[in-house]
Amino acid sequence: MSKEIIINCGSGENRVAVLSDGKLEQFFLERGDEQRPLGNIYKGTVSTILPGLDAAFVAVGLEKEGFLPMRETAESSSLWEEYNDDEENGGAQTGGAKSGGAKRDGAKNSGAKNTRPGAVRTIQQLLRKGQEIMVQVVKEPMGGKGPRLTTQISLPGRYLVLTPRERRIGVSRKISDPSQRRRLRKVLQDIVGKEEVGVIVRTASLTATDRNLKKDLHYLLNQWKTIQKGAKKAAPALLHEEMGLVMKAVRESLLTDVKHIIVDSRTEFKKLNRFLSTFDSEAQSKLVHYRGRKPLFEKHNLEAAVEKLFKPKIWLKCGGFVVFNQTEALVAVDVNSGRHKNRKGQEETALKANMEAAEEVATQLRLRNVGGIIVIDFIDMSSRKYQKQVMNTLLKELKKDKARTKVLPFSEFGLVQLTRQREEESFLKKVYELCPYCRGLGVVKSLFSLGLEIERKLRSGMYSHPKIKRFRIEASPHLARYLLEEGWDGLRRFARRRGIRISIIDNPELGFQEYIVWALSSTGREQV
Repeated sequence: MSKEIIINCGSGENRVAVLSDGKLEQFFLERGDEQRPLGNIYKGTVSTILPGLDAAFVAVGLEKEGFLPMRETAESSSLWEEYNDDEENGGAQTGGAKSGGAKRDGAKNSGAKNTRPGAVRTIQQLLRKGQEIMVQVVKEPMGGKGPRLTTQISLPGRYLVLTPRERRIGVSRKISDPSQRRRLRKVLQDIVGKEEVGVIVRTASLTATDRNLKKDLHYLLNQWKTIQKGAKKAAPALLHEEMGLVMKAVRESLLTDVKHIIVDSRTEFKKLNRFLSTFDSEAQSKLVHYRGRKPLFEKHNLEAAVEKLFKPKIWLKCGGFVVFNQTEALVAVDVNSGRHKNRKGQEETALKANMEAAEEVATQLRLRNVGGIIVIDFIDMSSRKYQKQVMNTLLKELKKDKARTKVLPFSEFGLVQLTRQREEESFLKKVYELCPYCRGLGVVKSLFSLGLEIERKLRSGMYSHPKIKRFRIEASPHLARYLLEEGWDGLRRFARRRGIRISIIDNPELGFQEYIVWALSSTGREQV
């Protein structure tokens, strides 16, 4: 499988596309004006303790305070359980000491009350208001919420992830061969030696030499030492800034074999060249600076593929289609047979469309960076065998996704529900703003409906201003034209029956469906 990384850098936007055999497999987007704290490490101050939620708010210097739940504190972090598969005895120890960096840090920094061994501590026992702590952003601010934080620090490299507050070695779940797992664990125990840190072995380590692993660990340990020196600063302070989109995307994509890394910016080319020279000299030879006149994304036929990511309807090869409806709470996906018809019958028609849809939906969720709750309404199939085939296809495609997913079986209504890890806003919300006319509804009121609404507003004005007989309607040019041409007879009859006078003027500063009704008197005007 041939992979390429295509990097397009503009004045206000960077885009990274990962191609697999010429097909778009991953897409990353970064705007120049956006603040991306994901992965950053801060020294912050505990501002509020929330006993009811067993959590705390921490001020780290961002616009909104970070949310730190108890399960994201070092002594109860789910990092290892979610990402790694330790030995049954709790994982190989490093540095000749037990795991539990939280206890080591907590004894020095938390000021927590002493508890008996094995006791479950609460957030009040672990933290206190005004306490300075080191935290890392694991989920970007979204909507009106601030970032989600953890005290379980992790620093990713190409082959390893350093967890400096732990003292054990874990191996990625994706490495399933028991002999390889044992080999890598033994190699890492020797390399880590007496360093009192934890290490997670990434999938890419399967092709790494001992020298590669040592170099990666040395690089990460130097990062940690720099962070520790910075921790002497007063809070709030940024101790470590995660790589920008371009270098981060390259680092993560290099976990698999890559043929070329093509970038159209000389500045980013130089940065990547320096980065790869210390991080991955082999990948450095694959780096290419594109100087062609034709835009890089157009040359690789990527513009149409990227534009497709923002369209609600995706056509399938069989003639069916999938519709994405992204709301605030969840994403609804509707599968339709469309033009697809199978001579064998309705069940076979549904199976063919659902199989293609299962593959496409998993791909689109990854490419669009959609997270949270997703509900897929597949075409009805009564056959359990066919449902199982569709589910297996969906699960197979979801395995290509680095984000964690959890899938429930078909419900009695033929729906499939799943959740996908959400660390940042979807691309749709990054690129598009809420429509000022429909306010997110996706539809606007008809001009006839707006005319009736204005009549109701006039009735309300007459009730609240019984002595006033003159009213003025200011409307957008489009709406004013309708009122004067098609709605005027109705408004004139309305005014005559009620003994009032109505004037209409257009206001170019008003939005497409906006209007203002004024009550006019000898002393001035008042908005109804």
